[in-house]
Amino acid sequence: MEEKNRLYDQFDTKKIEDFTADNLDSFRDQIFIEESNEKITNDLIRTGIISNQLSFSGPIARTAQQKVSSVTYSGSATVNQELFKPGAGEVWQYNHASVRMQGGTSGITLFLGNDLVTSTNNVMLGQESSSGTQPFDLVGQQSPIYITSDHYLIAQHYSLGSGESSEVRVNVIRVR
Repeated sequence: MEEKNRLYDQFDTKKIEDFTADNLDSFRDQIFIEESNEKITNDLIRTGIISNQLSFSGPIARTAQQKVSSVTYSGSATVNQELFKPGAGEVWQYNHASVRMQGGTSGITLFLGNDLVTSTNNVMLGQESSSGTQPFDLVGQQSPIYITSDHYLIAQHYSLGSGESSEVRVNVIRVR
């Protein structure tokens, strides 16, 4: 007698359109790499593909998200915030960002890295200090920017006065 497939047993009440990348990850993480799991591994790959939660060629459908970092200043300050840090094993792609500043002396620097304190291990993606709402222009090469748990987005907010505020909104999409 053949053992019931654990994938189908766990998700038998879920429609394909409701299956998520998190469902895929949580189930995948339970599987050991061994010959006896070949069928369930193939079923998991097929389920991931037909539910648009696994991609071999680009972003995963229905995973785009907006991340926000904002600060209101009570005086001159520099504040580093973790803007977006994916879970272990996840890979996300940066799409675009916008910034909003109120007051004449505030600004935002966007980094990719892993150092919230000194920015030593970080790469500057761009900087903006104009008042109002602005598109955020990246500096340097404009190749795809991938975000992982060990190289994530950091927003550095800075101000020279009180009563000012700054905000950055970033759009990301999961690719793995």
